Amino acid sequence: MARSTSVADTDGISRGEQQNSPGAVLQLPDIERSFPIQEITTATCRVACPAGVNIKAYLGAIARGDFQRALDIVRETNPLPGICGRVCTHPCEAECRRGDFDDPLAICALKRFIADFELQQGGRNVVPIKQTKAKKISIIGSGPAGLTAANDLVRMGYGVTIFEELAVAGGMMVTGIPAYRLPRDIIGNEIQDIIKLGVELRTNTKIENVDRLFEQGYAAVFLAIGAHKGLKLKVPGEDDFEGIVDCIQFLRRVNAGKQDRPGDRVIVIGGGNSAVDSARSALRLGCQDVHIVYRRSRKEMPANEEEIVDAENEGIIIDYLAAPTKIIGEGGRVTGMECVKMKLGEPDASGRRRPVPIEGSEFVIGADLIISAISQKPDIDCFRNAEMRINKWDAFDVDEQTLMTSKPGVFAGGDAVTGPSTVIDAIAAGHRAAQAIDRYVQGKPMQQESEGVSLQQRELVPGEYTPEKRARIHARKKAVDVRKSTFDEVESTLSTEEAVQEARRCLRCGPCFECVHCVKECRKRVIGIETAQGKELLMVHGLPTDLKITPDTKALLSGDGKDMIPVHVEPIISTVDPKMCRGCGECEAVCDYTAITVIEQPDGSSVALVDSTVCKGCGTCVSVCPTGAARLAFFNNKDIESELEAFLGN
Repeated sequence: MARSTSVADTDGISRGEQQNSPGAVLQLPDIERSFPIQEITTATCRVACPAGVNIKAYLGAIARGDFQRALDIVRETNPLPGICGRVCTHPCEAECRRGDFDDPLAICALKRFIADFELQQGGRNVVPIKQTKAKKISIIGSGPAGLTAANDLVRMGYGVTIFEELAVAGGMMVTGIPAYRLPRDIIGNEIQDIIKLGVELRTNTKIENVDRLFEQGYAAVFLAIGAHKGLKLKVPGEDDFEGIVDCIQFLRRVNAGKQDRPGDRVIVIGGGNSAVDSARSALRLGCQDVHIVYRRSRKEMPANEEEIVDAENEGIIIDYLAAPTKIIGEGGRVTGMECVKMKLGEPDASGRRRPVPIEGSEFVIGADLIISAISQKPDIDCFRNAEMRINKWDAFDVDEQTLMTSKPGVFAGGDAVTGPSTVIDAIAAGHRAAQAIDRYVQGKPMQQESEGVSLQQRELVPGEYTPEKRARIHARKKAVDVRKSTFDEVESTLSTEEAVQEARRCLRCGPCFECVHCVKECRKRVIGIETAQGKELLMVHGLPTDLKITPDTKALLSGDGKDMIPVHVEPIISTVDPKMCRGCGECEAVCDYTAITVIEQPDGSSVALVDSTVCKGCGTCVSVCPTGAARLAFFNNKDIESELEAFLGN
């Protein structure tokens, strides 16, 4: 039997303090039986994360104060926790089921907390990894995709070299994201942690011929060059006057330390994060009148909501439903921009309503500097003759699963394939590239089949549960009048107390992922942790002290543990109250998993039925149900205890 840690060990109560209540029949200070809670499906927050971070598990570790364990869990799939804790677009929070009751968990802020906590404790002790494979891999670009691939490949035992054109590593994280959002020491620390594993970094080195890398002995190449080429506005006057730059040029200058004031009046064109970053940076350079011109409404604006709010609070004017029509200048310099008002028409290919000009609505905004932030594309001119297909968006054409280009042994990912995207998307691409490169170098089939999960299960019957209202804890920010004149970081890290309180708001939906909330909360002390075969697994072990001793109970408590009985805890699922359901079919229509079927009953009425084996607990059906018949169900202590007692013959 593997070593067991009882709930008392994790809850601050010694084994000697676990005594029977008066009249109790059984005392079990050392339990010899364990009941594993099997892992079956995935919580919605983890599904939404491009990198597949085990969110529920690390929130559970934070909730019980094990911050290093939480960080270790994050690093299993995300090697840049401090960076992502600041700039991730956190799609996981949009899927957080807590948002159905009050506010989603502050998942991103909690990731930042554990990364910063480690730095406060002296940083990470990185042990170099020995190269065990003869093959070497080259990576072009040191942004999040390249760094992630390097991290994965060096851990697999490969020799890895990153080639970076610029003098500093980090890609768009260091050249495009301002320091008030992402401090440079955070970027530097996390890059150095990857380099210390044994990755070679060569800065000031531009690679223009991938064939030469193969000639130098590299077995594969990963192109992670990002999207560093700004797009032109394509309006009259754009090439006729000084004072027009794209956001890439502008932010690169600012982030390189060239922070002279470009003028009093600045216009930024675009609605993404780069546009907002450019506007807020211009404000910090001393510009007095800063406008963002965006052709759609606030609802369609793709920048992070928090960034938009901060920009508005700092005094930046956002002109919605407006588009540039002409650049105006005098004496060779920009003096303003003519715009036209827009209205929203039918949806375009992106799903957003297409902006349509309103005839006769032209107006002029004065400007000393105009910054184009309408999008970027990869700068791939030097790779056009390298036998690699380039698509119409000037990005590398790759296999969707393996990320291999049309040139064998050359892979590409991140913004170089998708166009400008997010840090977490680039991290996901780095993981995929590393896995594909490993298969390619070893001569394994490139198309890897996913492994399914097949387990013998027992289901618990869920009970309806509504959590107590507890507002989300927000990180503190510098006062507006202070922050808009400095590039110091705006947002602070949560305190230890705030982080623990916020993590405890997690509803633990989805299957068991070692969050250990049950250990902390089980009043009957029947749950603990067991270490088996070098891996920690969550186990239900022990018995309520008021259970009667029966021959079956004695048999279960003896032996070598080979006959362990699985206790399966299903994730949250939807349920339908047949008395309230009128069989309208709204839930069936929106279910992405075909888990709901509307059937006709003998009396001629219709009712919706939920297949619990298929339902993922996403809650979409609940949101559209007009009668409130569809609800989300959660498990509580009573459900688990009843199941255990049934097993133990009580």
